[in-house]
Amino acid sequence: MGDRYPDGITQTHVTHRGLRCANPLSLLVLSALMLVAFSGALGGFPNPSQSVVGPKARLTLEAPGIARSGMVFEMRMRIDAARAIPRPVIAISPSYWHELTINTMMPAADENYGRGGYRFEYAPLAAGDTLFIKVDGQVNPALFGGTTGRITLYDGETPLAALPTRLEVRP
Repeated sequence: MGDRYPDGITQTHVTHRGLRCANPLSLLVLSALMLVAFSGALGGFPNPSQSVVGPKARLTLEAPGIARSGMVFEMRMRIDAARAIPRPVIAISPSYWHELTINTMMPAADENYGRGGYRFEYAPLAAGDTLFIKVDGQVNPALFGGTTGRITLYDGETPLAALPTRLEVRP
């Protein structure tokens, strides 16, 4: 009577010495997924920093290089004025913010669209002043592959410094 099993269960389903005989493929797949996640291949690294120096200022950008669909992200821009900038304007190409939702930009700026980009004008900067700009956004689910663009610092209509930038989006 001790060798009787419920319907559908045979001797091959029974564990040996109390240990279950599992297929090692499931453990290998789980391990591979964990390695990919830990490698950062799907994002999750600290935002890389890139910088360019122009005739009047240094423009520094910290923005994600890799993001996942639906991810909330933060960008930080910094303008270090070496000389006075009477009309500091940050221009962001539309291709870079394509399929991104921008939730917050601090400090608030005089915003408009023109001359090929989103333009944000700030109060004048004296030599030695620093302006920090924080942008919070989210990757729209429709975006796949990524975006590229340019962030340019102007003094009114005069370009001072430009940074090409790319956001790679992974599922």
